[in-house]
Amino acid sequence: MNRLATTTILLAVIAGPPLLAAVWLQHHPWQTPTRTQIQTWTEQPLTAATIIAGCVTAAGLGWLALVAYLAHRAAADLRRRVRHTRLLALPTPAQMTASSMAGVAALTLPAVTADHPVPAVAATSTPSPTSEGTTLTDADELSNAQPAGFALPGGGWIPYRTAAAVAALSAATWLYHRRHYRPGPELRDHRNDTDLQPQTSTVHTITTALTETRHTDDQPTSLLPEQLPGGILQLSGPGARAAARGILVTAALHTATGGDHLAVAVRTDDLKILLPGHSVADLASLRIRATDAPLPTPVASDSGAAAVTVIRLDEDPTAAHHWYVAADGTATSRDLTEPLRICCLDSQATTDLLNLAQHRLPANPQPGPDPGPAVASTRDQASTAGQLTLLGGCDLTAAGRPVHMRRTAGLQILAYLAVHPDGVTRTRLTQAIWPHLPASTISQRFHTTLADLRKQLRPLLGDDPIARHDDRYLLNTRVISADLQRWRTAEHTAIQALDPAARLDACRGLINLYGGELAAGWSWSWLIPVREQIRRSVIDAHTLLARHTTPGEALTLLQHAITVDPDNESLYRDAADLLLAAGDRAGAAYLMERFRHQPAEGPGARS
Repeated sequence: MNRLATTTILLAVIAGPPLLAAVWLQHHPWQTPTRTQIQTWTEQPLTAATIIAGCVTAAGLGWLALVAYLAHRAAADLRRRVRHTRLLALPTPAQMTASSMAGVAALTLPAVTADHPVPAVAATSTPSPTSEGTTLTDADELSNAQPAGFALPGGGWIPYRTAAAVAALSAATWLYHRRHYRPGPELRDHRNDTDLQPQTSTVHTITTALTETRHTDDQPTSLLPEQLPGGILQLSGPGARAAARGILVTAALHTATGGDHLAVAVRTDDLKILLPGHSVADLASLRIRATDAPLPTPVASDSGAAAVTVIRLDEDPTAAHHWYVAADGTATSRDLTEPLRICCLDSQATTDLLNLAQHRLPANPQPGPDPGPAVASTRDQASTAGQLTLLGGCDLTAAGRPVHMRRTAGLQILAYLAVHPDGVTRTRLTQAIWPHLPASTISQRFHTTLADLRKQLRPLLGDDPIARHDDRYLLNTRVISADLQRWRTAEHTAIQALDPAARLDACRGLINLYGGELAAGWSWSWLIPVREQIRRSVIDAHTLLARHTTPGEALTLLQHAITVDPDNESLYRDAADLLLAAGDRAGAAYLMERFRHQPAEGPGARS
């Protein structure tokens, strides 16, 4: 309705004056002023007729200025849209989480195709977020257009297309771990699993930054991988080294996502400067070559499909292309039709992204000491004023009524503190929620969000929702209880149970308390490791029960486990083995066919 009203008013303003002028001229034909009329006007210029004519003339000039301005805006918008069409149409960040990215994994990892049944997302009264810290009332002010790229807090800049490829590879990596996990013979705490540790801060920052889709104007066009010229490319200027690293990452991600007509070479000495300590052999799998040979002419790629781009940082008179790179990554050259903005990265960010492209875990992960049992409140969940549901959704209720959170960042803070019951420092909390923002802007945003959270919830709960002990922030469990803590307590009981019957009973309780994946429907980057740790524990409980019951009940348990993780190959194979043992070959074949070929589709996650 608002768009219709706006369009109607705009048409009336643009088309109305010419139509009125045409109607008036039909009844009052234009007459050239006579000499007598001109003389009369010069003797007495201010008459009713001349004043009206002057006002009409001023209105006409104003109308012409408005039309010219609108035409200029329309032309600028058209140019921007044409430029944005050059960006690769990749899924949104919300579609690139581990629960809905089976299709992306096919680009980079061994075939991972499985059924994703669409579970019913729990109804929630919280606002559907558009970016961190915004509410539904803010959403109308945000543009859905793809930004040109993102500035990284530690320095550097990454184009939207490259950032989307990073998020896709990250999601595919998580999905790969889900597919290949094999439940063990006993229950265990998965919080120390090396393949379920958080991604590097670089990947976390980039995937979070993708949730910010504010429109950007007048940005130089970002460099596309296929725009890299063949032959020697000499880079100079203050941003040359960072741009060279960005080109290496761009080429690596292009290869990792299925590109096969792009190769980059760099001198060994230059590579030592750009990536000190990085293995040359590791880069070969990404079609990045290091060489000491003089390269005065373009080098043919291994496939012969395209020429290799040879990056040089020093002066080379034989270079076919010479790009000057400013500190912000904007490249200019005589052989460029327009300035190009190149991905610019420091050595640590480059190493992180190259490892991601090679599907490697973070180097030397430090999961910390054994987490031990979760801290659970001594109060029953129903006895607290507020209840935070995290398994199967992310909803806060007070006195049995849903709470409409004014800021999605506030809800995210509550969820993060519930996942970390021992509390976290302000630095750790802000880096989890706003890793993509400069440190200078986070402090004010953090305090504003906390103040608004307390202002909204204190009247409903009777106390502050967040407590602070020394330098650590904690969820105030006197007024807010979380279903996750009850689940954690049940998990610890099941792991520590010595009696086999008690362990099996604890497993049944663990399954009954699991209402769905952690914060279902939300795609906060920090959620994924914890979500997968919980999912594995639930799968373990199912398979442990299946090994200690009848074949018929075991099959039912495995089928239920498949709904918990539709991507886990081991569950399908174990269920198919039971069907084969029962003589149901058709059922076993159908089950495995369903795993391999059914389309991957999942609930649309909110970001």
